[in-house]
Amino acid sequence: MSTNISEGTKYTTTLPWPFAEDQQDFQYSVNVEPARMRKKTAGGEWGANIVDLGGDDYAHIMKERRRILAADPDRVQILPGMMPACWDLLMYYLRDLAITHPEHMQLHEDGDLVRWQNHLLGTDQTFVVGDESSLQHDPMTFLGREIPDDLLLVKERGGQMHFDAGLVTFAAAWSVTFDAGMSFTEIHQPVPRLTREGITSRAEQFLMRLPADQVFRRVNWTLSASGSRKLDISLEELPEWGQDIPRLVAERNFGNLQLRIELEHFIRLPMSGAVTFSIRTYMASLEEIKAIPAWRDQLAQILMSTPEDIAAYKGVSDYRAAAAAWLLN
Repeated sequence: MSTNISEGTKYTTTLPWPFAEDQQDFQYSVNVEPARMRKKTAGGEWGANIVDLGGDDYAHIMKERRRILAADPDRVQILPGMMPACWDLLMYYLRDLAITHPEHMQLHEDGDLVRWQNHLLGTDQTFVVGDESSLQHDPMTFLGREIPDDLLLVKERGGQMHFDAGLVTFAAAWSVTFDAGMSFTEIHQPVPRLTREGITSRAEQFLMRLPADQVFRRVNWTLSASGSRKLDISLEELPEWGQDIPRLVAERNFGNLQLRIELEHFIRLPMSGAVTFSIRTYMASLEEIKAIPAWRDQLAQILMSTPEDIAAYKGVSDYRAAAAAWLLN
């Protein structure tokens, strides 16, 4: 049985609202911007750091992450040759965390000998960079047990970017086991319009040219296929969430529908040259969004202006009109 993140937190204060302030209609774009920049919204602000621990919910999220990894180790996929990039990923994030959260996390380096302390989770680990035997888990799994983000590593092979390593416990109706090793184009082929309108190609070219000294981000959104704050709506967990939306719609319980927001960061790792593509997932119920008039009106308009093929892909065709009407009433 999964543990949903707690219901009491006011998520809207740090929610990375996915729409521009003046946006009134659905727009399909890459919408990439520099990271590590605070952004004010109608509900609060977000974006100062690469990793948002999640405040009071950090322990809940990490407990769920660790539960999933223990139950299903295949949520971590590392293709041959990717271990150096995983070490690169680990050290990049630990250094960043020690700088941005020094009151909770410390990193001590003596050459390749490293001590990592995370007082929020009780982690105190000494290891040798590059020596897998010095950690209880591989470096990607070790990092995934410390931060709430899903982690993907992509590398260029044969003129295309390929998803060659990943730790994903909070997927939105996809499977890391199935997608590992696929090209960027193959992964995004099912998404309406992306390939036809050249968005996939532009995004792939952006990743190929990503500089090592800059970090970028983008925000994606959908209405969650789960009727709760359950983050793991992967294909592996389909029996756990598959009937949530039909039930809520039948009950006209639109307030418990969840806007699922995915904050993605893109980083060229300094040693391996691999690109990390992290995904931090947030949830806000329509009840919470309705309490902020600017968000309420904007989301209702965007739901109604979303093209039918994209609405079908997002799984909201059958109830978006009713959800939008509920928001505005």
